[in-house]
Amino acid sequence: MKKIHYNSIKGICLSGFFMSATVFSSLNPAFSQMTVLSGTTVKILATSTLYSAENVVLNSGGTLDVGGTLVLKKDLLNGNPSLNSIGNGGVLFSGAIPQTLGGSNIIQDLTVNNATGLTVGGNTHVNGVLTLTSGLVTLGSSNLKLGSTATVAGGPAAANMVVATGAGELRKEYAAAGSFIFPVGDATGTAEYSPVTLAFNSGTFGVGSYAAVNLTDAQYPGTATSYLTRYWNVSQSGITGFSCNSTFGYVNVDVVGTESDIFCFRVNPLPFTAYNVANTGANTINALGLSSFGTFTGNLGDGTVPPAIRSLQDKTISIGPECADATQTLLIAGNGTFYHVTSTGNVKHIAGTNILYYPGSIVDPGGYLHGYISTIFCNPYIHPAASAPVVAGLEEPGIGNHDNSFFRIYPNPTPGKFTLELKGDVTPLQVHVEIFGVLGDRILSKDMQIDRKQEFSLAEKPTGVYVVHVTSGLTSETEKIIKR
Repeated sequence: MKKIHYNSIKGICLSGFFMSATVFSSLNPAFSQMTVLSGTTVKILATSTLYSAENVVLNSGGTLDVGGTLVLKKDLLNGNPSLNSIGNGGVLFSGAIPQTLGGSNIIQDLTVNNATGLTVGGNTHVNGVLTLTSGLVTLGSSNLKLGSTATVAGGPAAANMVVATGAGELRKEYAAAGSFIFPVGDATGTAEYSPVTLAFNSGTFGVGSYAAVNLTDAQYPGTATSYLTRYWNVSQSGITGFSCNSTFGYVNVDVVGTESDIFCFRVNPLPFTAYNVANTGANTINALGLSSFGTFTGNLGDGTVPPAIRSLQDKTISIGPECADATQTLLIAGNGTFYHVTSTGNVKHIAGTNILYYPGSIVDPGGYLHGYISTIFCNPYIHPAASAPVVAGLEEPGIGNHDNSFFRIYPNPTPGKFTLELKGDVTPLQVHVEIFGVLGDRILSKDMQIDRKQEFSLAEKPTGVYVVHVTSGLTSETEKIIKR
């Protein structure tokens, strides 16, 4: 393979350059930068690697087309005024001093292997793989956006993550429902890894739609007694009608007070809304079934004065008595989540203004749920139990066991597919089936036609309780089915 050495010059300006299976080396530490002039294209073929010990600078109008690999020991500075693709190959920052990725770049694969770190000095897109091998990627006021099929490699941790503590955001495009872990943290004093997972269960995803995260290593104003000294800002663009489960990771030094009294809170927009209690073993807080975002942190959730709004999600109450409260509003289930009081469950709901029971709220025969308005709250607040595991093929009490006169559905609960079977002498040609989603939206309307048994699927739908409405002539009946 041919090598080009420029040991005896201080720098190189290119006005037309094409690399064909060539390694371009900078061997003399006295060198200055390589500059690509306006109207020039430097192309690195797929089988080629360009090594640069000094800065690589693109003047406005200059083009760098990386088909192979560009290895940088110093900075890449792109002077083009708008987002500028630098090819479908890989760019590797592996210097021994802090490096900068400047300008607005579209990169296929970006690897950071520099213990002293990389600063992103302009809005950058990565469409392939972001590999965090070593060192911090600091965003400052710039945004780093990962494409809809982009992935993260390298095992992110406190020593190799994205520092998103300024105005800049780590963004991830979503083309459909799915989950992504944002490998973010802070470097305020000691570097601390505090990733965010956003799992979209459903939604409409426009072209280029994305979710975005940044964070602050500090106490959020208004939190007190037991809280986290960390908060995350989550936003989205182009995603509508969604249901999203969010999980936020923190470190032990973030905890002030009693960790087991800390709940996930959305603190902006106001008023504060409490979600689930912290997982003290995993050092995470979460909020399920979100239909909008904001600022999230950990705060006292079971004090003498309860939170203004409390949202109870994905809970199974099988013992008791238990109690949950809010000074203003209790929100139960909804948007793909459930709240299930079994035949042995006993729970009390107290709110100062109102209690809202959404689809997914279930009380089995024999179960006890008492909800009422009062200014005398729980003493003490009792954490609702976590969801009980479901044994495949078994039906839960009170769900799917109703004696409908002309149809039955099974299995219930279901992981996705279920069968609707007609009973008696009902003629399939006279039967019409509708399925309604967790928010009351009709997701299916279909005639049975010929078969007395027909399979339906909720495989692409979020977890929760759905309503199956069956009509035969002048008779109509409904049955609930749980998607797990």
